[in-house]
Amino acid sequence: MSDRKGGNRLQLTGERAETKVRDVLLDAEFFCSKYEHDRGEDLLVELEGYIGQDDIGSGPRIGLLQIKGHEAEAAPASNDVIVKRRIDLDHLRRWAAIPLPVFVVAVELVGNEPQFFARAVDKIIGDVAPAGLAELEQQKITITVPRTDDLSSLLKTEIAEFYSLHAFQLAGLSENVIARNHYEVISTNTPFVPPQAKVWLKNIRVLWKGPWRPAHFWATLNHIADQLQEKEGGRRTPLRATVHVYRSLKDDRDNNAIAHVSWLEDNHTATDALKEQVNWPKAVHWMRFQFHGKSSLEELPESFAVEEDDDSFISKAERIWVELDSIYSEVMNSLTKDLRLPDEKLKRLEASLYEIEDRAIQNLGRPSPQLSMVDRMIDQYSFVLSGVFTWLKGKNDVPEVRRRRWLSQDLEMAQGFYRAYYPVTKLLLDR
Repeated sequence: MSDRKGGNRLQLTGERAETKVRDVLLDAEFFCSKYEHDRGEDLLVELEGYIGQDDIGSGPRIGLLQIKGHEAEAAPASNDVIVKRRIDLDHLRRWAAIPLPVFVVAVELVGNEPQFFARAVDKIIGDVAPAGLAELEQQKITITVPRTDDLSSLLKTEIAEFYSLHAFQLAGLSENVIARNHYEVISTNTPFVPPQAKVWLKNIRVLWKGPWRPAHFWATLNHIADQLQEKEGGRRTPLRATVHVYRSLKDDRDNNAIAHVSWLEDNHTATDALKEQVNWPKAVHWMRFQFHGKSSLEELPESFAVEEDDDSFISKAERIWVELDSIYSEVMNSLTKDLRLPDEKLKRLEASLYEIEDRAIQNLGRPSPQLSMVDRMIDQYSFVLSGVFTWLKGKNDVPEVRRRRWLSQDLEMAQGFYRAYYPVTKLLLDR
């Protein structure tokens, strides 16, 4: 019975806290409604929700509130500027994916008097997981929520800011503001496409700095597409750009893109026919972009890209494989008893690997079907060596025994590629 009474008491406290929040916001002319599909969100609020259709306003601006009530024996002291709350990490992940502003509102109840504390989810995520929620593994997490003496003003300001123009389109912002707060172009390159191809290509790598919100992500993609169309569109063939979006420089280095998306110039006269050939998505929300996991050249139909001549491909592939073999050999000859490398050698060899990936492998070209296995094996060899360097350096949260085991596994896989080039190509070419 005590558990049931405790549960009922907590539910009553939550209902009272929600009522206090509703009363304050209704007095401030917010529209408030109970969130019917409650999976952690309690109230849906709307600025200017009671303004008539003929009135001039900025349109509906909606937010979600998660209310955390707590009964206190005494009023918080004037210097108590924060409270702490435990929340489900799964809730935080879901809120981060909702294209609306979400707020955690903590209510301290002393008798019938409430004291409010509030913080936007975007800011909470910045507090607890600056590198992203993927780094957190626990089921629950403790957050801090700052005190507010005017809850309605705080919500009005932050909801209005979320829905301001710069949250959804970046056209009116300077390049410096965009690079500092929204996204930064890491690199741009134009792969070779033969003159008879029906499309010209561009590859872009972007560091995304905006809030973890779909609206901000779409603003980034749309702005990149608008800029490309304005500055580089309208040529003899349509422009197709492939954009890799990273959240950190480490992601860029390890090739952990959070999105791999293609954009096809949408007002070129030849674009519609090209969209049919590459099976471009037709749904309204996907018309401008296509998400995929392949490189742009691999995905193009055969008529769009000419295969490399076998002799040319073999020549390039052999040079790459020899360089990868050299890196593997030097690693094996320099390993210490504790499976480490001297720092200077580690940095030099790792830099050599990334230079090969960026320079040679990216420009290897499209092989004939007969040699496609060589292309895939080079990618795998490079990937395994990248893993070798990851475990040579180690990670703070990985025990030493596990680091050694995973390093040994990657070294064993790399050994399978070592000096395998000539037997493989001989087998393929002798068929």
